[in-house]
Amino acid sequence: MLPIDFPFDLYPVAVGVGVSFALFFVEFFFRKANIKKGLATNFEILIVVSAAVGFISAILFQNLYDFIESPSTYTWTWAMTFFGGLIGGVITFFAGYFLFLRKRHPYSIVPLTIIAGGGIPLAHGFGRIGCTLEGCCYGNPIDASSPFYWMGVEFRTTPGVKVWPTQLMEAIFLLILATVLIVIAFKKMTTLTLPIYCISYGIFRFLIEFLRGDHRGDFIPGISPSQFWALLLAVGGIVYLVILIVLKKLKLSDFQVELNKIESKEEVVQTEK
Repeated sequence: MLPIDFPFDLYPVAVGVGVSFALFFVEFFFRKANIKKGLATNFEILIVVSAAVGFISAILFQNLYDFIESPSTYTWTWAMTFFGGLIGGVITFFAGYFLFLRKRHPYSIVPLTIIAGGGIPLAHGFGRIGCTLEGCCYGNPIDASSPFYWMGVEFRTTPGVKVWPTQLMEAIFLLILATVLIVIAFKKMTTLTLPIYCISYGIFRFLIEFLRGDHRGDFIPGISPSQFWALLLAVGGIVYLVILIVLKKLKLSDFQVELNKIESKEEVVQTEK
């Protein structure tokens, strides 16, 4: 039976490990891409702030879903939803970027989006490991007569019932996707990593939701809240991909001229001072 009874909540620990690895790859990628020294640190600070806001947003979105489903019986919950956290985190990140970094470092977000395609699923994958250890985000029961019964896991939250280990399945998918996209990012320096993540995870998440067994409120009739956002993520990834192809901005080198011009201007200004 899972999870093992630990004296503390493992989910934030797992997320913290995942975010730490993601920040490491951001730092390493910026160095490999020869981006101005110290710029990665500014983004890392913004990422940490965005992740903190994302945690709060994840809780608020889950409460919103519960309230929409049944206002009369609604009670506050500390449960979280990934897409709620992603939305809050992304909004916070772009707000911080446009307010504090864009004017001083135009185009600097390009290398970050390249490594973000692998960094986001990496942090999320570790988070799903935390879900597995905590027994949340579990799947539907598997009938004993099913040929897939051997895959079932009995969690402490599903006593006496073996269910689809959707947390573990998603963790494996995300970590494999993260590994592939991080390798592509370092080897190819391509801007395609982020749209690939959006499309791949959007489709995967929409499909695996059919196996999810934990009730997480209501939003759009007929589909789960996560399926709604998964569809938007996949469509957004496709639109993003088309834009990159039309503009022929498929590699970091396509933006490197602008980056070099900006850095040269900054060096001249600093010299004159």
